[in-house]
Amino acid sequence: MASGERQRTCRACGKKFDYPVKGGAATRHHCEDCTAVPAETRKILERLSSRVAQLENQLRRLQEKSAPPPT
Repeated sequence: MASGERQRTCRACGKKFDYPVKGGAATRHHCEDCTAVPAETRKILERLSSRVAQLENQLRRLQEKSAPPPT
């Protein structure tokens, strides 16, 4: 990773990407693939991605809660 680049997560698809990359189309919030998607569609994808993450976390907490205690 070059100086100033940081690993980011796309808000729409969840893919990890480096930002900023000289000459790259990625933005602070979206990977290069998702910048080509229309803004209205990206907004819907962001909501869906956020909701999926919430549900995954809720499921993980429920599984941890119902797991038998270690013996």
